Amino acid sequence: MAGNRADQNRADELKTAGRPRDPEADAAILRAALELFAERGVDGTSIEQIAKRAGVARLTVYRRWSSKEELLAQAIVYGRNAPELTDEEYDTLPYPEVMARMVGSMAESIADRRLAPLLAQLMGSTFSHPELFDAFWAASGAKRREGGVRLIRRAIREGLLPADADPEVIVDIIIGSLFYRLLAPPRHEDVGDFVLKVLRQVGFRPTP
Repeated sequence: MAGNRADQNRADELKTAGRPRDPEADAAILRAALELFAERGVDGTSIEQIAKRAGVARLTVYRRWSSKEELLAQAIVYGRNAPELTDEEYDTLPYPEVMARMVGSMAESIADRRLAPLLAQLMGSTFSHPELFDAFWAASGAKRREGGVRLIRRAIREGLLPADADPEVIVDIIIGSLFYRLLAPPRHEDVGDFVLKVLRQVGFRPTP
């Protein structure tokens, strides 16, 4: 029962095309989309299949999402279930705590055996299915990258990184390294330790 309530709450928080009429239907559609994407990939998944597995009418899906790509992108966001930091938390929480929460979220996604292959497919969709990647970027990617840049700027202000460090480049280095680790061995390394190793390469010091 508690799990069902959590699913409904997550579905409520996601941005959808049109006002959702039934949170249970939203959660069922997102779960079905996630499962089918994992089983069949982008090309092998259709709105009709998603509706059938979710036990809803096709019109119910189309009322909420304008395209298959938008639905699949938000299904991945739903599957990650990663909490967002508020603007105040970015600026006021102790830096180690903010870093731990962000890195922890990334680590869970990469360690999730169900979700990791989907993230790998998502990265590969940049050229094969650009609409899917664009939808994911609009739903989550851009905001998370912005949060990473904000965190690096704070590290520079607090003397944890060199004053001339480029926040945008550092975030791209971290994200690129993480997705390389997702695709290539060794995959057993702790993600948090790996991120700290990357940061040390660009001059990060745990204490100013």
